[in-house]
Amino acid sequence: MKKLLSTLFTLFIVLSVSAHAVFIETSLKGTKGEPHALKIVYGEPNEHELVSKWWWYKEGMQINLTLIKPDGSTSTLATTAQGDHLSATFVPDQDGVYHVSLKRDTERKEGAKTQYQINAIATIHVGHSTLGNTASHLANELFVFTGQTSFKNKKEVSLTLFQKGIPTANTAVQIIAPSGWVKWLETDAQGVIKFIPEWKGKYYAEVSRREKVEGQSFEEYSRTSSMSFAVN
Repeated sequence: MKKLLSTLFTLFIVLSVSAHAVFIETSLKGTKGEPHALKIVYGEPNEHELVSKWWWYKEGMQINLTLIKPDGSTSTLATTAQGDHLSATFVPDQDGVYHVSLKRDTERKEGAKTQYQINAIATIHVGHSTLGNTASHLANELFVFTGQTSFKNKKEVSLTLFQKGIPTANTAVQIIAPSGWVKWLETDAQGVIKFIPEWKGKYYAEVSRREKVEGQSFEEYSRTSSMSFAVN
């Protein structure tokens, strides 16, 4: 019993703050023919640092987002620097599920042994079609995905972690609730985590993994990734 309680405490520990990460903030519902706004923020959900303080962003640097439409076609969205975020917009032209993806290797100092990579995903549903709601549309090397089209409070949520297109087991994923409460869950053999949300609102999933590499001028990749979903 003590071992079970210890395990549950480790996996479901409640924390007051979470680590800084890159998030794409946007409404997860869009309307065909109407502009849809996106924000790239750095910090913690609802506590964003000024762009000038982002260690991975240099003044004037262009950060591009990849827009994946429901039919699988892609386009590039350029961002504009604002006070505490980068902004972008697109206009949905078909019903279905859109994905907006950020993937970027950060600037690495000469001689540094670790290459950091930032990944972030946002999924926007337009209309009632589920066309495009597939992990195969995403080219990020690390991301959390869900095939669910809606999330209900007190009902089980299922998320899958992918690395290089393969479900990834035995990895801790951080779930950040609307209240700021944090839960850590470990993926199972199929790369899946499941939990029951306790509040309505927007949730974030965040994960990081390190990978040893050969034939590069550095020794390892350190990747982070985030996504969000809304519980009604």
